[in-house]
Amino acid sequence: QFLPLTLAMCLLYITSPISSFSLPPQ
Repeated sequence: QFLPLTLAMCLLYITSPISSFSLPPQ
């Protein structure tokens, strides 16, 4: 039951730096 939540959290942590790196610094 908690697997989808944990997976979503991990995915968010992984994609957060990538998205912030792709976007120009504000």
